[in-house]
Amino acid sequence: MIVKNIAISIYMFLLSLFSWFSRFFGVKKRILIMASFPENTTAILKQMKKMNYTPETLCFHTERVQFDKKKFDFVQFFSNSLTNKWKLMFYLNTSKVILVDNYYPELAAVSFKSDIECIQLWHANGALKQFGWEDNSILERSDADKKRFKAVYNHFLKVVIGSDEMGEIFKRSFLLDDSRLLKIGVPRTDVYFDENLQQQKRAEWRDKFYAKNKKVILYAPTFRDNELVEAKLAMDFKAMEKELSDEHILVLKLHPAVKIDVQNLNTDFIINVDKDVALEEFLAAVDILITDYSSIPFEYALFERPMFFFSYDMEKYDKERGLIRNYQQIIPGPISKTTEELIEQIKIYNNSENLTRFSEKWNKYSDGHASERLVSYMKKLTGGQNK
Repeated sequence: MIVKNIAISIYMFLLSLFSWFSRFFGVKKRILIMASFPENTTAILKQMKKMNYTPETLCFHTERVQFDKKKFDFVQFFSNSLTNKWKLMFYLNTSKVILVDNYYPELAAVSFKSDIECIQLWHANGALKQFGWEDNSILERSDADKKRFKAVYNHFLKVVIGSDEMGEIFKRSFLLDDSRLLKIGVPRTDVYFDENLQQQKRAEWRDKFYAKNKKVILYAPTFRDNELVEAKLAMDFKAMEKELSDEHILVLKLHPAVKIDVQNLNTDFIINVDKDVALEEFLAAVDILITDYSSIPFEYALFERPMFFFSYDMEKYDKERGLIRNYQQIIPGPISKTTEELIEQIKIYNNSENLTRFSEKWNKYSDGHASERLVSYMKKLTGGQNK
């Protein structure tokens, strides 16, 4: 632990040094995007192109995130690798608008000039598990870590939200006040308001799933910290197949960070979707969602279709990681602790009114025009100029 803390201190010192030199250069009307997930960034880049707003734009992304670089030829893409950190620190200090979609420690090494605006574009439009300052693991971190966390949060001059509920979560998680909240909706949800596209996707993916007249169940569990090396799925798939296969098929979509070989699960009943396939690609084809503490329900709620929460380790997860306050009252579907209980709930459940209320509450500002509002906001910050 001591060696790790020393390494982090040296790393942050070097970043601060690069940052200090970069401050001698002027700020350009440039857009810098730091992306660890593709959905929000893709929606924004599409809208920028649609609005013919193509200033110098740079995107630093993690290795597992891929973009159609030919479609966005006005963007320079960089891997957010160690060898590119000096470039990142330069552009962080000299770009007019900075969009980030996650926690990035590099921000703690920057002292933004007054005319730079950093916008937190969180990768989910809702949250069932705690993160940031509310994460239970924060109590075990060193004072240096806590100081760095606060420095990063303080750089979020604006945070995009899709609902007042999420705004309250961000205020607690990032130690912010109301003045930081940008109530314009979440760009990644825009695609779900394109009815023609969603009908097309539903037909396309039902064909790929060989669903025919069957209902498609999606099982999309969140990851547990101990599953980043090897995951063990708690669901009894044989029981699910025995009881539900006559009228259903089960699609399995694991978190991209989870390591597990699921090929041996492939049957006529179970279909594995590659972890790199974007959720928005096939969510329209899903008739029933099974999850636990993932943020997927907030997007899936836009379809107002049944949801079930297979929260078999709820107490353990809440103690170790932390769940949103009143988790059991907030979620729009029943909780099950065993596969048998889950199967029975699927057979008898019917509560569409609860789904409607949940969607209206958590997608209050998301109406299909979030990307347009954000790009308009960015244009205003840069004076509406392309160059």
